[in-house]
Amino acid sequence: MLIKKRDSKQAEIEELTTLLTEPLPENKKFLIERELRCIKTGDQGETDAAYFIDFYFASSKNWAVIHDLRLEYRDKVAQIDHLLINRYFDVYVLESKNFSYGLKITDSGEFLINYKNKYFSIESPIEQNKRHLLVLEQIFKQYDVMPKRLGITIIPNFRSYILVSTKSRVIRPPKENFDTSMIIKADTLRTQIDKDFDNMSSISVLASASKMVSGDKIKEVAQRIAAVHKPMKRNYRKRFGLEDASPSQDNTVPLDTQPSKQFYCFQCKKKITEKVAKFCWDNKQRFHGKAFCFDCQKAFSGRH
Repeated sequence: MLIKKRDSKQAEIEELTTLLTEPLPENKKFLIERELRCIKTGDQGETDAAYFIDFYFASSKNWAVIHDLRLEYRDKVAQIDHLLINRYFDVYVLESKNFSYGLKITDSGEFLINYKNKYFSIESPIEQNKRHLLVLEQIFKQYDVMPKRLGITIIPNFRSYILVSTKSRVIRPPKENFDTSMIIKADTLRTQIDKDFDNMSSISVLASASKMVSGDKIKEVAQRIAAVHKPMKRNYRKRFGLEDASPSQDNTVPLDTQPSKQFYCFQCKKKITEKVAKFCWDNKQRFHGKAFCFDCQKAFSGRH
């Protein structure tokens, strides 16, 4: 079941394209062009990966799919490209990369991409996804999203994969030097998930079976996670130092930057996001059409 679709990058692309029509210093133009190129390349990679994920999982009642999930925990941020959750609470954290020019991984774990017949070093997507996992684990605990069985909170099983373009050529080191098994082509994800299940020990299979819940429960957990999503709106003029600070500038606030409507918990009056409120409204049978914060949701559900 598809819980959250991908966020469109079109507004960002159009804003950067518009900036490039202005008279700009060469150094500013270079930075904006590079940013635009990165967004387009990354967007294509996420689009390709999302296609295969949705093809196999978006219509299944046994899986919940979340795309473009941005989470904040204290001073840490995780931008998770794709999140998959099944009825056994296997949680797949997927980072998609469009290495269409080729990828080389060294024996020491350094990632190099091929561009114009030259290799350039990039940040390790494996380490990047590890950081995402740490933030996600804290979000699970902070918002107490997991259900309980016999009074004990079910513990999810987190898995990490890097999805690369189907057109990418990946040069890998020997496995004994550096394990790259978590880097797979986007179109092989379903096959890899089937392998994960086949490779489980008998004890692991029994442990997973003991955690199995209904599709409705998976949907509820996924909606609670998606409700914590905090989209980020970049101010590219400010980022590239193009803001006009002259006194004559128009100080009118555009309609799309007017303060958004505020939502508050019916019980404790604490401020909540629109997505948290919508989660309650979408579950009228449980919350009787009222909106509650996460803590009051649990208390309210316990009384009814």
